[in-house]
Amino acid sequence: MRRSVLIASLALSSGLAACVSEPRQEALPPQPQGIEGRWASVGGPIAYTVSLQNGRFQSTETGTGGVLASGTYSNLGPGQINIVYRSTTNNNEVAANCNQVQTNRLACATSTGSRFELTRA
Repeated sequence: MRRSVLIASLALSSGLAACVSEPRQEALPPQPQGIEGRWASVGGPIAYTVSLQNGRFQSTETGTGGVLASGTYSNLGPGQINIVYRSTTNNNEVAANCNQVQTNRLACATSTGSRFELTRA
């Protein structure tokens, strides 16, 4: 009798131990490094996102997903890039220099005198 009580106790404690698990460490998505990745416009008349990937630049309107401009970018130094893009609306080519003013913020000035800012999306 004692033996069956001991076996039952061990089985019960084993079953309960299986229900208790260690906290699971969730894998965090990798944080973007440098300039590459997705960026969102700050202010302005049209909300858009920018993709900077492997030297390619593309901006798309947030509401419709339509391409606003595409082109290339090159690194000028840590946190500095030059973008050359062509607008799909008027087919004009524009150059812009951008500086990473904060980890998640770019401030840009174009060759036409316009300024815009982007935040990491």
